[in-house]
Amino acid sequence: MSLNDTFREMKNFHQELVRFNKNLHASMNNLQKNHDQVSPLWQDDMRKNYDAQWGEFDDLMKNYLKREAPAYSQFLKKKLQDLNRYLRG
Repeated sequence: MSLNDTFREMKNFHQELVRFNKNLHASMNNLQKNHDQVSPLWQDDMRKNYDAQWGEFDDLMKNYLKREAPAYSQFLKKKLQDLNRYLRG
């Protein structure tokens, strides 16, 4: 595999990652909206177990979307710029 191939594949991966993160963000917003609508109506024993799982999941997703996703995308963008400069002079 040549560096040109690597550059092309990295660029495609970065574009797909950005698309994935946008879709994940939209899905999480929709899920949160639905969660907020159901939340006041659901008050049984199973709710405590659900809340523990939801809280952990919600924290992980928020951390990924707010910190990890932008940091990794920026990292890839910088590597693509560096590789492009190397290939194109």
